[in-house]
Amino acid sequence: MNEKKMKLIETGMRLFAQKGYYNTSIQEIASESGISKGAFYIHFKSKEDFISTSFEYFHHNLSLKMNEVKAENNDPRESLANQITVLFDFLYKSKDSIMMLIRENISIGEDTDKLMEHFKVENFNWLKENITAIYGGIAQPFLIDLVIQLGGLLDGYFKWIVLDHVSIEMEEAGAFIVRRLDDLMEGMLQRQETALVTVRQLPEKYSQDDNKENMPSVEDIFAALRGKLSDLSVSEEEIGRLGEAIKALEKEFQKKDPQAVVIQGLLAHFNYHPTIKKESYMLSKIAGIKLLQ
Repeated sequence: MNEKKMKLIETGMRLFAQKGYYNTSIQEIASESGISKGAFYIHFKSKEDFISTSFEYFHHNLSLKMNEVKAENNDPRESLANQITVLFDFLYKSKDSIMMLIRENISIGEDTDKLMEHFKVENFNWLKENITAIYGGIAQPFLIDLVIQLGGLLDGYFKWIVLDHVSIEMEEAGAFIVRRLDDLMEGMLQRQETALVTVRQLPEKYSQDDNKENMPSVEDIFAALRGKLSDLSVSEEEIGRLGEAIKALEKEFQKKDPQAVVIQGLLAHFNYHPTIKKESYMLSKIAGIKLLQ
């Protein structure tokens, strides 16, 4: 996008925020930008085309900032936290324009409606990708519920920031919300919840490009379990007991007909150690059993 077109967009959105969409003319946007009204129409077919292009421009800028965060190769939790911070900062700086759009209830044509639907699907995929990056296959049974709940959290804070002008600590926002996501995930695991919404229940636009991430292999899960033993804050005796339970589980999973009751009993050894509860849950899903409480 050339500089003149960007200047028109930034000037027009500023005037819309100050005076309102319907009270701002194309002539005013052109004059404030230092060009003729005729030159405005070189770049935009109409006022409706102007604001539709403006949406795309600001969405593109936000996407660039998000991608910069992703490129930093942080761990998945830190990456999502930083992306949320960027999002909230963007919303805060754009709140006057957003308020104008909400206040005036602008209806600007079928093309823009389609664009908004596209943004909505993009947001869904953004949430889904980040959740999967953090939790991997263990999130799969609850993936859509987690997307809905995280989206609801973000939307709730968004409304307080924009509509009620609540000021928050931007640098803390991302990490705070990611911790709440951990709480949601942990709660569903502990209670062995059944998903409220699955991919099959979604409109086609959300599921047509869905590529489900497989559960990690049994070998990978056992490797993770062994790797985490040394990180537990327990006695050597307890670590030895858990190690024996892992060996017994591996032998049972290697059998042609593993006994569900044996696996269930062995997994009970991990109930009091949150650090390895995730692996315990994954093994229970693979074995098709419920964890003992």
